[in-house]
Order: sequence, then structure tokens, then C-alpha cells
Amino acid sequence: MKKIILILFLSLSLLHADNLTLSITSGFDAPETNLIHSVLKEGFKRAKIGLHYHTLPNQRSLINANRGIYDGEAARIWEINKLYPNLVRVPVSIHSIDLVVLSRKKIFITKVSDLKNYHVGVIRGMKIAEKIAKNAKPLSITIATNHITLVKMLSNDRLDLIVTNKIGLLTDLSKSIEKGFYLVEKPILSRPLYMHLHKKHKNLIPRLEKAFESMLKDGTIKKIQDSFLNDIEDKIKDTLKVIKDDSQFSL
Repeated sequence: MKKIILILFLSLSLLHADNLTLSITSGFDAPETNLIHSVLKEGFKRAKIGLHYHTLPNQRSLINANRGIYDGEAARIWEINKLYPNLVRVPVSIHSIDLVVLSRKKIFITKVSDLKNYHVGVIRGMKIAEKIAKNAKPLSITIATNHITLVKMLSNDRLDLIVTNKIGLLTDLSKSIEKGFYLVEKPILSRPLYMHLHKKHKNLIPRLEKAFESMLKDGTIKKIQDSFLNDIEDKIKDTLKVIKDDSQFSL
């Protein structure tokens, strides 16, 4: 009888483990949040963990995950747990913030210090862009609440360059009527992003780490990212020219 009870207990435990589902939040806006969701969906599938994915305002997403209202946060910088100590990272990068430069003229920017000779625009609240622009000491810094405003200023020669997150910029350019821009393909700065779990689920980190590692090794993450970017770039192919190297700036 004891053996039967033990077998039933173990069976129920395994069933419970297989049916484990986590609620994960993201502070990214659409459509970028859809890209992150696609990566997490495949990773959780490989880890045999169910996923409920939620998009929230940026700060609220972190606060709720840190409080344990949700089970984790989808994509944040490595050191975010210095500010939100209840979050524990899964140490495999699943996404990145790629800061790129948009210009109206043929200006080839390859590093942050190149910004010093130009009038630069950034998005308010995009702290990484604000910080590197300030450190470069450009001729001026304009801070706006959205890309459309900065794009119009670029078209009116009130700015020389915009420094911002690539996916957000490309998404907003698809809504703009302005055309004739140059975008340097290589980011001037990239910050890898990591999924974080609330500490009550830290025992699941090895499973998710293994799953994401397998996606990196077999190219799945890159395939998802490339497909997403290709769809966006196809929508704005008549709006801007993507520059791969400085030879493309020759007249």
C-alpha cells in the first residue's frame, strides 16, 4: 500500500512539473515585444515550461516582477538586479538594445566619439542614448518624446543625427511620410539583454539557460531576429538606405 501511495505521489509530482507555467512581463512596446515573445516562447517550449506573456509599461513591468506579482521579466540589462534585488538573471542573452545612427546626409558614424562634431537628437527616457550622447559632448543635444518629432527636425536640418534603438526607430519610420535617410547598419553601441526570474523560481534557471543556449547554438534566436528585422526593413525600403560600410558613402 505504501509503495502504491509513493508511486502515485511521484506521478502527480512529475505531472505538476510538466504543467508548470510562468507569467513573464515585458516593458517593450509593440512590435518589439512580439519579437521577444517569439524567442521566449521557443525557449520555454524547450525547457518544458508553460508561458504566459504580458506587455506592461516599462517601469511597472520591473516593479511587478521584482515584487513577485509576476514570475519574471523578459529582457533587461545584466546589472538590473542591483536596483531590483529580487530578480535573478538567466545568463544567456536573448535580445539586445542596438543604438544606431540615422542621418539625412552622408555621415558615417562608427563610434560614440564621432558624435562630437554634430547636432544630435535622442529620445527622452532612453537613458543609454542620453548618456552616450552627453559623454560625446556634441555641438548640441535635442531630447524629444518620440522618433517622429526627431525625424522632422532631421528633415528640416535642425539636427544632423539621431541616436536611438534600432527596432523602435525602424518601426516609427514606417509611420512617417519623410524619406531620404541613411542608417549605418552597425550599431555604435549594443547592450545584451537577459531574462530575469523572481528569486522564488531560481531553481528553474538551469533549465531555461540550457534551452536558450541550444537556441543560440542552432541559430534559432538569430533566425527569429533576422525574420523580424527583414519584415520591418521591407516596409521602409523606400524610406532609407542601410549603409554597411563607409565605401557606400562614395559619390
